[in-house]
Amino acid sequence: MFKKLIALMLVLCVLLACFATCGEDAPKGPFTLVDQAGRSVTIEDKVEKIVSCYYVSSYAVMALGLSDRLVGIENKADTRPIYGFAAPGFLELPAVGTMKESNVELIASLEPDLVIMPVKLAEAAETLTGLGFNVILVNPESHEALCGMLSLIGEACGASKKADELIKYYENKMADLTKLTDGVKAPKVYMGGNSSYLTTAPAGMYQSFLIGLAGGENAAAGLEGNYWTEVSYETILAYNPDVIIIPAGAEYTAEDIIADKQLSALAAVKNSAVYKMPSGIEEWDSPIPSGIVGAMWLTSVLHPTLYTQDNFASDAAAFYETFYNFKPDAALLK
Repeated sequence: MFKKLIALMLVLCVLLACFATCGEDAPKGPFTLVDQAGRSVTIEDKVEKIVSCYYVSSYAVMALGLSDRLVGIENKADTRPIYGFAAPGFLELPAVGTMKESNVELIASLEPDLVIMPVKLAEAAETLTGLGFNVILVNPESHEALCGMLSLIGEACGASKKADELIKYYENKMADLTKLTDGVKAPKVYMGGNSSYLTTAPAGMYQSFLIGLAGGENAAAGLEGNYWTEVSYETILAYNPDVIIIPAGAEYTAEDIIADKQLSALAAVKNSAVYKMPSGIEEWDSPIPSGIVGAMWLTSVLHPTLYTQDNFASDAAAFYETFYNFKPDAALLK
């Protein structure tokens, strides 16, 4: 009887251990990843401490439920409203650098299990790798690359299920928006740049993808490139967009565009169809985990009878509750 009791206790211990780890998908033992710069990175053990040198990867850490593992963050974290809502602890973390340069010594002193850097910091990544740290480079400049980054971080940190859940949300919402605007005339949309409305998003930018997903036509689709491109007044007048969109981080306002006499002949200006994206939470026109919210907002602007502001506000609130664990105030969504 004693031996049977011991055996039963062992079985119970195994079952309890299984229940305790239910839902965890951390790889067991060493495993190798290929990052978005094509580098092979071998991680020996579970990632407990993360340093993120890029706001996009910091947002991903939050969305994947890994906020408590972050020990170092990019500079100017206090300019990101989302941190105050979803991860106030981020504001107390050491600032380790920018997209252009990083403090290698500070990062090393934090003894991270994983460092996430943009591809522009490849040289610093090699220095840290030489010091024995795991570094993955990310380059989420398109929807596909954004999903790839989420999968990469999820796999590295044992959060693949959460990454898959977020990507599945994208797929479902993209299908919904596409179906909603199928067969509907696409308004011509001009999106100004952050520094000036005499720059715009060419076909290769994430912003152009958002315009198409929202049932619009990018006025600058004929331009090549993947960064804000300078254009002239004559070019904008030739585009004659139906709608002008100002990104959340822009240094100018809708009133500035409407007051510019050189743009007074535009259909968008005549109809006061000039809108600035909300900036109270995040910059939704960027390739960030909540970029899909930008497409939803833009759909509500371009097709308000098909997808109302109330529809958008409800969907956006549900998104943040699901992936960021907070409910945004309705005023932040307008």
